[in-house]
Amino acid sequence: MRRVLAAYRRSDEFFVSEQEFPEEKIVELKPLFELYDDDPDMLYDYQVSDELRARVSQILGVPLNPDFDYNIEITQ
Repeated sequence: MRRVLAAYRRSDEFFVSEQEFPEEKIVELKPLFELYDDDPDMLYDYQVSDELRARVSQILGVPLNPDFDYNIEITQ
């Protein structure tokens, strides 16, 4: 499994890019999100809200473009 930060244009939700990150970062990211009850390992997609953008950017070490929406996603 690959864990990625996926970017979508805010204007039309068009997929723009994805940035893979190591599984170890999930430990830092999990406390930021309200996880679904059946998803303790954060395997579902989670939207990065505006309130979380700065912290997610800091944890992953990547700048987040204000014109994009971001999701934490799992890909096969």
